Amino acid sequence: MTELPPVTEEINDFAVREHRSLWLDAWRRLISNRTAMIGLVVVAVFVLSAVGAHFFWKYDAKMDLNYSAKLLAPNLRTTEKSTQIHIFGTDKLGRDIFRRVVHGGWNSLRVGLVAVGISLSIGGLLGLLAGFFESTDLNRRERTILMAALGLGLGALPAWIARQPFQAVLFGLLGVASSLLHGKTSKKSSPRLVEYGLAGALIGGTSGFLVGPMVALVCGLVGLSIGLLLARPVGGKVFSSIVMRVMDIILSFPSYLLAIAIVAFLGPGLEKGMIAIGVVGIPIYARLARSAVLSVTQKEYVLAAHSVGEGHGRILFKHIVPNILSPIIVQATMGLANAILSAAALGFLGLGAIPPEPEWGAMLGDSYKYLSSGAWWAVLFPGLAIMFSVLGFNLLGDGLRDALDPKMRV
Repeated sequence: MTELPPVTEEINDFAVREHRSLWLDAWRRLISNRTAMIGLVVVAVFVLSAVGAHFFWKYDAKMDLNYSAKLLAPNLRTTEKSTQIHIFGTDKLGRDIFRRVVHGGWNSLRVGLVAVGISLSIGGLLGLLAGFFESTDLNRRERTILMAALGLGLGALPAWIARQPFQAVLFGLLGVASSLLHGKTSKKSSPRLVEYGLAGALIGGTSGFLVGPMVALVCGLVGLSIGLLLARPVGGKVFSSIVMRVMDIILSFPSYLLAIAIVAFLGPGLEKGMIAIGVVGIPIYARLARSAVLSVTQKEYVLAAHSVGEGHGRILFKHIVPNILSPIIVQATMGLANAILSAAALGFLGLGAIPPEPEWGAMLGDSYKYLSSGAWWAVLFPGLAIMFSVLGFNLLGDGLRDALDPKMRV
């Protein structure tokens, strides 16, 4: 009988991989990327200086005025002509450009965060729902909510024309009624279309009479169209198609021209510029979120969640959203750079911050005409601030794109 060789415990040559978090791996790859770290440092300096100056270095733009120091060149020590140090020089009103550039960073940061927040929240939600319900049927509650939102959204137009906000609420209730009564009326389409068309015309025309006959006529015609659209509840594929066609229409307009048109409609001001830039960016996040959702809806974990009867909301926010965050985070980071550029463009055209509020684009718009007189510093330093802040966010975005790519994980 042959004897078996003694069993010896040896260390296996195959290393057992430790469990590592995707986000920890992404952070390790990010800090190993030199260009990404340069971008991170630039962004950190920009954010810290803007926030620190706003809260700890008070500045009253309305009181900052000194005609005796008009268009002084940068200096690092006091002279007979300049009794104060101005490392970036002064502008046409004798204001210190360094101080205004630093405080202008707060306005640019606010524009970026608010505009990206508007674009991401609205566009991301629309794209998420459009991508998910393109291959998933709406249940009764979801269809009711959708029809109510559709009625509110469409009813906002006659409500704005007649200056009667309750009109939008009535159209929302009409959408709810269309969803709840779906299937209980005659199968023939014409009576249903007539009933809801008349109901929409009645809602729009009656409230329009409170303003005037012509307003009643216009609101009645618009209400008739809305009633016809609300006659039949929309399904998931129809909802996805409507959302994406609206996004295509918005994308068909040049972004800057659309932002200028929105600001011209709302009126100049930094807050109006935030809204305009945010609205222009909605289609980008909607299309990105929809494509990301479509890429994961047929994954095994999503199909398994459907098979065990999990609700649509739980599937969306527990299984789908965490798996589509990577491209959205990258786009949001780069969107901050685009928002800063757009805010600077609006400010340069006089449609951004209202003077004397410091804002980089407005500073360029006020000072470029003095280049012919040799006052290069009034244009150079606000321009460099725009360039470095945008460059920092772009470098950071590129680094995040590489760091969050699952194919880079080893």
